Amino acid sequence: MSGFQLHRPLDMEAMLPTGLGVQAPTQQDASNLPCFYYPNGDFCFEVNAFILSAWKYSNYSTTNRGGTLRQWVMQLSEFVRFMESNALNVLTVTDSYFVLFVNGLMAEQEASGEDKRSAETVRAIGSKCLEFLAFATEMYGYANFVSPGGIVKGCKVESSDKRKYPSEYRRVVWHHHSFPLSSSGGEGSPILAESLVALKMASRKRARPVAARLKILISVLESLGCRRAEAARIRVSDIMTAYHSCLSSPLLRIPIVKGRVGSRLVPVSHSVISTWNDYIVEFRNPRLAELRKKNPDGGVLDHDYLFINLRNGQPLGINTITNDISDLKFASGIAKRAHPHMFRHRFITNKFKELIIEYDLQNTDVMRRAISNSELIKTKLKEWTGHKIVESLDRYIHLAFSELAGMPAVVERVNATAEYKAARTIFKDLEEDRDAGQISQEKFESKASRLLGEFFVGMDAESPVRGG
Repeated sequence: MSGFQLHRPLDMEAMLPTGLGVQAPTQQDASNLPCFYYPNGDFCFEVNAFILSAWKYSNYSTTNRGGTLRQWVMQLSEFVRFMESNALNVLTVTDSYFVLFVNGLMAEQEASGEDKRSAETVRAIGSKCLEFLAFATEMYGYANFVSPGGIVKGCKVESSDKRKYPSEYRRVVWHHHSFPLSSSGGEGSPILAESLVALKMASRKRARPVAARLKILISVLESLGCRRAEAARIRVSDIMTAYHSCLSSPLLRIPIVKGRVGSRLVPVSHSVISTWNDYIVEFRNPRLAELRKKNPDGGVLDHDYLFINLRNGQPLGINTITNDISDLKFASGIAKRAHPHMFRHRFITNKFKELIIEYDLQNTDVMRRAISNSELIKTKLKEWTGHKIVESLDRYIHLAFSELAGMPAVVERVNATAEYKAARTIFKDLEEDRDAGQISQEKFESKASRLLGEFFVGMDAESPVRGG
């Protein structure tokens, strides 16, 4: 079902009309919005109407060459190719044809003989194609074309269905009886602690400037639970604001990429912010100064982003973040999966564990009720994760209780403060940096001494009894 790409992005700063104003049509930024074509080159009205509807009414971001909407058109490409090869249009697709389409996705193999797609990938493609088919046929006046009793036997999945039948309905918005059963959810699993250690060890074998950036990248992903596009857009000025605040856990501004504009504030240990400040002062800013000296014509500007391309000083590409983690995984030799989004899963799971301990929640049902009944918890979760809908975090409840199983709560309460865990991790990293020759003994002692001081300042700020 593969072939040449069926979509092309609109130009940067492209504008599209979205309505009629008093004087002129209202317009909206459509930079990078994917435009879809049939394999023969003709404009595909139905897919583009589907994408435009999501762009206008659902506020999807088009960052990183089209963002989420680009992923959608890549999934829909499979279905459009299938329809063309079988001389179909959206109104002549039947349930039997859709079963044939899904079976084809599952049967396709690589040259090595391995399956080209996992069960989760097939489910994701099938779900998006059903959603598109329902939209397109309803647009033509056939409201129940995709429905349990319709021409195509698809159904929209409710939250209660996902909890009751997870292997059938996990992580899909639309379901069809031909879909393979969901796996145990490994693609949404947190990165393992031992994998984190291995990635850090692998980063220390790189040249010092590269090693420094990689270590801070890992720290950012681990400490903020941000998406890779958000990590790429963290600003030095926001880090400086947090660093110079008087809080033991300063609030760092994180750009929101799911949606067009906005940001959220995430608490970060001052000890962690301090290491990011060191990176800025010792590596990032000096490298930009070097590049400006080599290019005095003014081609190298300080764009304020934390992560830079070390060759030209430009903001680090979003895909480079994925490639960096992938390269470290390969270099470390770990067999388990490791990619940037798994840091996010780990972060959110750890936040749920903290809530379980803080509110003494006994099981998943008690926690769901607590979340439903507490606006404070809902607000915290939205700030920490950037999720607009709290219910979409449901799977992390199970992960958190699973990881806490058998762990004495009293021990976890002693060790659960973010400042303690952050300081412990940073000290271990400093030791390993010294042992790997990344920093001198003198620099190790200086940083360790400062870390210890900041840790006790943080603990005093948290406790009036200790502080008094």
